[in-house]
Amino acid sequence: MPLSFWRLALSRAGPLVGLACLGTLAVVVARQQSPLPWLIVLVAWVWAVRSARNDLRQDRVLSESVDQLFVTVERWGGGDLNARVYLDSDDPLDALAHGMNRVAEVLAERTRDLMQDKNRLEAILSSLSNGIVIVDRALYITLVNQAALDLFQLPPQGTVGRHVIEVIRATAIENGLQAVTRSGQPQVIEWSPDPTSDTLVECSMAPVQQDGGGFGAILVARDITAQRRLDRMRTDFVANVSHELQTPLTTIIGFAEALADDTPPPEDARRYLSLIHDEAGRLSRLVDDLLALSRLEHHSLPARQEPVELGGLLDQVRLQLGPRAEAAGLQFTTHVEGHPVALGDRDLLHEVLINLVSNAIQYTQPGGRIEGRAAVAAEGVKLAVADTGIGIPGGDLPRIFERFYRVDRDRSRRSGGTGLGLAIVKHIIELHRGLLTVESEPGRGSVFTVTLPAAPADRTD
Repeated sequence: MPLSFWRLALSRAGPLVGLACLGTLAVVVARQQSPLPWLIVLVAWVWAVRSARNDLRQDRVLSESVDQLFVTVERWGGGDLNARVYLDSDDPLDALAHGMNRVAEVLAERTRDLMQDKNRLEAILSSLSNGIVIVDRALYITLVNQAALDLFQLPPQGTVGRHVIEVIRATAIENGLQAVTRSGQPQVIEWSPDPTSDTLVECSMAPVQQDGGGFGAILVARDITAQRRLDRMRTDFVANVSHELQTPLTTIIGFAEALADDTPPPEDARRYLSLIHDEAGRLSRLVDDLLALSRLEHHSLPARQEPVELGGLLDQVRLQLGPRAEAAGLQFTTHVEGHPVALGDRDLLHEVLINLVSNAIQYTQPGGRIEGRAAVAAEGVKLAVADTGIGIPGGDLPRIFERFYRVDRDRSRRSGGTGLGLAIVKHIIELHRGLLTVESEPGRGSVFTVTLPAAPADRTD
């Protein structure tokens, strides 16, 4: 047996031994008058008292150690893993305290790792442009990111823990998630929050293995409205450019064949040749505009950054297109306020004015007015072209800058327009980091306004 065992046994047996000695000595004393029994009695009493005191002290130390362990465990349970137990080296619970401290250190380290992973995951989810919603097998939401809150217009609080149909009121999404949790197979659906609008959301759903068995689901929602609109514009562009190219080519081929098949009268031949020349010129302008638009879209068209005095630019355009406006029975004037000087490419800005004024002449009835305006503004300089023409219906306004989009197709073709002028204007202004807006009312005319960066004062002198 170890020495510590015997020490503990003797300390616990001390009072009993003392009492036994007292009883024995009481009998001896009663029979003889020797001092030795009294000495033994005294030693027994001292031993008994010391044993009792030692027991009380050890019990008190043990009780305090247990209380300290209990308090520390309570702090750990409350999340304070930095709490530690410190006992005396001779405390019988010191080894246990060291073991508990080591466990707390490991738990704190694992908790830090988990918090770092959690923060990293939250940062990734919050930075995603796609909406993320994770549900359990019963379709209760366990995680949602900010993009999903914005996309589905959900409140920032109180979403997690609720059934998906309570917050995303879309039967199609609920049915898709339910199919994923039951079959474990991914699903993809397209959903529109408002049937009256063109907003479209693509919802990709995939299974997520649950700890207790079965599947939850993760929903990735992506707004594909702009993509579908772009696809539609691309399809329309291909159809429109094919039609625009086919029309002059048909005219050229038809009259060329008429000239080749027989010898028409001179006046008919001259008319045929004039039509072939006009359509070939239209085809050439169309190709030129397509090439210019392509270069603008890819920023391969060189753009200088130089001061451009807008008043002088307006005067130049008025000299160029004034005769055409007079021939159409229109009054073309200019108005300049202050000394507006833009920072940009003079040739490209000249192209902007030519297109805007040409459109104004084309869509304004005889007797109408066209005015070119330039002024200094708080946000830079402004350049505007206003007319009293036929105006643009509200439903057409969002699309007038699309390639080949025309409000009045017959009028545009008769004037020789390519249908690309406003698209070119838009890209030139974007290249200058400017802003292009339009205000129009059917029957009352239109105002196209361009806002451009102003040239620095040291470059306008």
